[in-house]
Amino acid sequence: MIPIAGDLFMVEKFGPLTFLDKYTRTSVTAWALDDLVVSRVRAAAPGSSIRRIPYTREELKSGGRQKQNPFFYRAAADVRGFVQFLAPKVRCDRYVVVHRHGGTQREYGIGISQYPYNGPVHLFAMMYIRVYDGQTFELIKEAPAMMTEDTYIERVMHNPLGGPSTKLDRAMFPEKPTDAVNNPVLRDGVRTMLTKSLDKTLPALLQRPPPSR
Repeated sequence: MIPIAGDLFMVEKFGPLTFLDKYTRTSVTAWALDDLVVSRVRAAAPGSSIRRIPYTREELKSGGRQKQNPFFYRAAADVRGFVQFLAPKVRCDRYVVVHRHGGTQREYGIGISQYPYNGPVHLFAMMYIRVYDGQTFELIKEAPAMMTEDTYIERVMHNPLGGPSTKLDRAMFPEKPTDAVNNPVLRDGVRTMLTKSLDKTLPALLQRPPPSR
């Protein structure tokens, strides 16, 4: 199992035009988000041996990456390459990767966003799950981690960002990005969304087909 929730929390302040957007990253190592992801994978696959594959920050940046045409960039190719790069460390029947993901708006991964003109503030935690064959590294199953059914009605009514999010009071937007790590509302909100979305999405992806008779 390869968790790539990481320790980065995005603080995104959007302008009236996209080129005025401001993006800042801050560390939330104390939130132990990767540990949480691993625990939910284990809970979704009782009876299975789930081993976490370690990697360094440097390996995450470049490990297994192949040169791609920037006009036709495919994140899936980088993820698969990273799995193949790490596989010699721990040989498995299947490799489960949980990584950051974008929704339908400007938000990406885990963080908080503020819209202009007294617009809403959203806390979000968007992840994507991919399951690979341990021998061929072919993609077996994949899905975004969602807290609700991924239907048009649910997206309109409950998922305005295209993934797990919670609307907060504007006062919750941190004055300084580094303030986020010590804010229990942000920490607990992210951990709750990760838990709910992974617990809902993982079981179907990790279910093995019944043995043929």
